[in-house]
Amino acid sequence: MSDGVIRGSCLCGGVRFEITGRPLWMSWCHCSRCRKVGGMANVSVRAEQFRWVRGRELVARYEPEPPHRLVRCFCRVCGSYLGEPDTSPLGFPIAASALDDDPGVRPVLHEHVAEKAPWYEILDDLPQHPGHPPGFGGPSAG
Repeated sequence: MSDGVIRGSCLCGGVRFEITGRPLWMSWCHCSRCRKVGGMANVSVRAEQFRWVRGRELVARYEPEPPHRLVRCFCRVCGSYLGEPDTSPLGFPIAASALDDDPGVRPVLHEHVAEKAPWYEILDDLPQHPGHPPGFGGPSAG
């Protein structure tokens, strides 16, 4: 992030995006839905920090059935999980696995630990929250 821009892309390179400036935070999400898409590490960004560079038309959106409400975004060509870009006018999580550059932040907590896979052992000392942590501005697992 030497120029203040964090680049990201999908596996095939058809989708590219940029994040301007430092993300708000990074977290590990253990909800069943993040685990299913392989996106447990997420960086949270403000909407104005995010910009599509190319391939927006290649992004597929998975809209879940209620009670779930969080949209998941993927490249429709290679299937790479991108997080939830463009899903809120305020901000959203981006899959850390889609980042090409170091975001300059590291995980600060584990969320939705109540849904953690039984085979996953948390070995660090970061705070653990059974659901979404208070004060982090996001919705419940969804």
